[in-house]
Amino acid sequence: MPFSDIVAVSGLLLTLTTFMFNLAWPRLHEALELDEKQPGPLARKRSQGKVVSVLLGRAVPLTCAFMALFYVNLPAAVRIMRGSTLDLWDFDVDRTLYVMVVVALLVFALFNLGLTLKLIGKWRRLL
Repeated sequence: MPFSDIVAVSGLLLTLTTFMFNLAWPRLHEALELDEKQPGPLARKRSQGKVVSVLLGRAVPLTCAFMALFYVNLPAAVRIMRGSTLDLWDFDVDRTLYVMVVVALLVFALFNLGLTLKLIGKWRRLL
């Protein structure tokens, strides 16, 4: 498989997971904005259920997807960076784009990990 095809597939996977994140964002944001000082145990229990639902149904799967994609693509990106020299005028576009996609995967993985940890903290405060 030519390297340009690998770049295209990696970019497509990044696009699909980002699309999934955009679909999940309203529910993630809603769960993060829930009031922790709810009056009554039933309201707290309902909020707790919403947070757990969003955590297990949206945040954890997205975090796992971005981390898995990053992990799968990391060895090739490291090989590219190890074997490349910095040249501002004469560089390989395919390899540069591939490394940029891997960096984007890392950023999304870390962002989703942060959201997951915030949701876990929210859930613990609602206990």
